[in-house]
Amino acid sequence: MVRVFRQQNQTTPVVLMGYANPVERYNQVHAASKTEAAQASSTSATSPFVRDAAAAGVDGVLVVDYPPEECEDFAAELKAHGLDLIFLLAPTSTDERMQQVARIASGYVYYVSLKGVTGSGALDTGAVEAMLPRIRAHVQCPVGVGFGIRDAATAKAIGRVADAVVIGSKIIQLIDSQPRDQVSATAQTFLREIRTALDS
Repeated sequence: MVRVFRQQNQTTPVVLMGYANPVERYNQVHAASKTEAAQASSTSATSPFVRDAAAAGVDGVLVVDYPPEECEDFAAELKAHGLDLIFLLAPTSTDERMQQVARIASGYVYYVSLKGVTGSGALDTGAVEAMLPRIRAHVQCPVGVGFGIRDAATAKAIGRVADAVVIGSKIIQLIDSQPRDQVSATAQTFLREIRTALDS
């Protein structure tokens, strides 16, 4: 999908977000041999996932269950191929955790602004505003804020204090309720409202 997208658009950054199992399974399936599969887990060889993501035009990867203390080699491999490794921080993140993330994060850090699952709860913009200086005291890369951003007004409020606004669940809900031929138009209308609010 990224390769196809890159045929039409070379400038919009693309970040793959997911879990460790698909990354590790990709390496197993696409390694040319058992030797390559073993080397892919070391720093001496490029893993098939990193190789193919870079070749496709991916800009960054967010693997939600790769904690910073367990993926330094992966981060270095991504960086060597021009990809960023993005980490999550949460309202419960300690200063120690922020320091660990800051040591190897690149691209941006994704601040999950709510406790709970994605798409749930009401966003407390004041709490986000209070947390961002704490994060920035440790993290030098931009901070994007997500979870609970469901409309233009909330996006605008978060956009005043964050470097980026992340919207996922609301877009999925919107397009899930549309006939296939209306998905693109529905997403475009919503995102234009968000962009207008952020620019105002």
